Amino acid sequence: MSRPADEHPEAELSPWLAAGAPRRSVLGDEIYELIKSRLMDNLVEPGSRLSIDGLARDFGCSPTPVREALARLESDGLVTKRAHHGYTVAPLMDAKSFDELFRVRLLLEPASASWAAAVANRQQVRNLEDLIAEMEEPLVGASYDSYKAFAAQDAAFHVALAVASGVGLMVDILERLRPHSQLYRLYYESGIATDTVIEHQHVLDAVTKHDESGAAEAMRGHLHAARSRLAGATEHSPQT
Repeated sequence: MSRPADEHPEAELSPWLAAGAPRRSVLGDEIYELIKSRLMDNLVEPGSRLSIDGLARDFGCSPTPVREALARLESDGLVTKRAHHGYTVAPLMDAKSFDELFRVRLLLEPASASWAAAVANRQQVRNLEDLIAEMEEPLVGASYDSYKAFAAQDAAFHVALAVASGVGLMVDILERLRPHSQLYRLYYESGIATDTVIEHQHVLDAVTKHDESGAAEAMRGHLHAARSRLAGATEHSPQT
């Protein structure tokens, strides 16, 4: 289920410092990862305002890398920005949004897998094999720091499959949807990695054999399984 927000009093004052943020100047990428970790672990309540100046003070840096990090997180769908209001933590996905996301993915991604099976070249297949091999690394713990590499590889597999399909618009759509950021923020527990790798391997097996219908069916099965694993999470996610 989704992870609860930090209930310690000090987190209300500065969840970033309570979570161990450094008091030194760090690079923009590090700031991005630090803030993203807090958001993915739900250490800050959805709807909470994110002060650029306040975060800069907490991290011991200028406002510029914080501003850049928040802009990237907005594109990830993890924060929202409104004119004259600044940035706030995005709400967790609710049941309606969850259902819509999977309906769209079930419409698009089996086709992507089928097209990839028809036209993928050997290098593209090797790229997919490498991603699955990387995803087989054992994971320990359920915090974002422990599974963020896996989450990135999971997303990369779906995008690489779209690249192999030769349909550039499919790549653009998946990158705009960024479903993995939202879904992993909603839910993660031990066992997901093993199931996901097995399901990805079934897709890749069909792509390697140029089995278009088999690839589509394997992707459809993967998405249905993922949907079932995650279905209960929206019932327990706090909403703003």
